[in-house]
Amino acid sequence: MTMIKKYLPLIGIIIFILILIKIDILKLFHVLSNLNYFYIILAYLLIPMILFAKTYRWNYLKKKQNIIYDLKDSFLMYCAGTYIGILTPGRLGELTKIAYLKNNQCSVGKASVNVLLDRLADLFSLLILSCLGMFAFFHFFQNIIWALSFGIISLIILLILFLKTNLIHVLLKKIFDLLIPLKYQKFWQLNFQDFINDFKKYKLKNYLFICLITFISWLIYYYQIFFLAKSIGINNISFFYLAIAVTIAAFITLLPISILGIGTRETVLILLLSVFQISQEQIISFSFLILSLSIISGLTGLICWLIKPISVSN
Repeated sequence: MTMIKKYLPLIGIIIFILILIKIDILKLFHVLSNLNYFYIILAYLLIPMILFAKTYRWNYLKKKQNIIYDLKDSFLMYCAGTYIGILTPGRLGELTKIAYLKNNQCSVGKASVNVLLDRLADLFSLLILSCLGMFAFFHFFQNIIWALSFGIISLIILLILFLKTNLIHVLLKKIFDLLIPLKYQKFWQLNFQDFINDFKKYKLKNYLFICLITFISWLIYYYQIFFLAKSIGINNISFFYLAIAVTIAAFITLLPISILGIGTRETVLILLLSVFQISQEQIISFSFLILSLSIISGLTGLICWLIKPISVSN
């Protein structure tokens, strides 16, 4: 099983190579050499805004637990976690933010609450937006839509029931017992009560505010995508449909079969955008530009990591 997981990301690389074989490479270079850098710069200038919005969200989550950091330190830690996250499957490296908080006399259980909720805000919003977006391409995703809709509704009902009956801690304990390796079980059990105590500090209004910040960050991202599309001459698709396409592509790239979504993102975008008479060379170029957003965010995170690395002495 470990061997299979190790080579799963190669699937995306193979898919990407097969796509490159089928397209006109000279036309691809022509598209890339005629980029409108005005729009690219506009897209890149929005990167700090997204990072700031997500940092603010994380800071808000921490403050509800009386974990006080100024925005500057939170920004450095958040971006450093993003850098590590890009290098790891499923962005699990973002959990390094727990290590930052632990080094400042915060228990693992207490630190895990805000980091987990911050990560779930992105994942849950992506799940909902993807499900809604797939309705626009119903003929492509009919079975997936029904499965996702059923899953989301069931999850919401279960969460409401567990919250109402005050059994959320039982559910969480079962989940963590399944997810955490046996050798770390004892360590986790010592921190679990801290996790539960701080988890209960969040109220409905806090979750609604977290959702608001999350969707603002998505809106900024959609404008980035719109500018990148403009930069390569994709002008015949509305802002709305571009947002739908990249959201679905982002959802599919969560599958652990590629590196940075290479291969899977191109496949989804070709499937969804080719119907608008956009050449595959333009779509591949568009995908490259989307990838560049992650790379620049990662480089920003690397700088933040160098400024504020995790100390192992504590």
